[in-house]
Amino acid sequence: MAKKTMVCKTAPEIELCFDGGEAILLRFDIRCLANIQALDGGLAGFLKKGVAEMAASIVYAAGKDLNENFDENKARELIANMSIDNITEIVKTFEESVGSSSEEETKKLMAQLLKD
Repeated sequence: MAKKTMVCKTAPEIELCFDGGEAILLRFDIRCLANIQALDGGLAGFLKKGVAEMAASIVYAAGKDLNENFDENKARELIANMSIDNITEIVKTFEESVGSSSEEETKKLMAQLLKD
């Protein structure tokens, strides 16, 4: 068997910084994906959500293991107060981390954001 070499990348991270000094770290790794799958409805349910609820699920899944007392309601509250640009960046980073990002998917996301 031939030797394989893999160049590994670290999981992408986003630090959400707020005016009051609060900061929440999001890490888009395998635990994030497992947290998405563990949500009510699993991955299929996640994919049926609207953009705001999908983004809140991503923030929750990416931040749950890194931030004490972080829950789905806190993630929803954060998303409700973010700009569309920030939400788009979070969803795009998640998509890239699971290998499904494309320019076409980003355009679909933007169209859905404007529609919602």
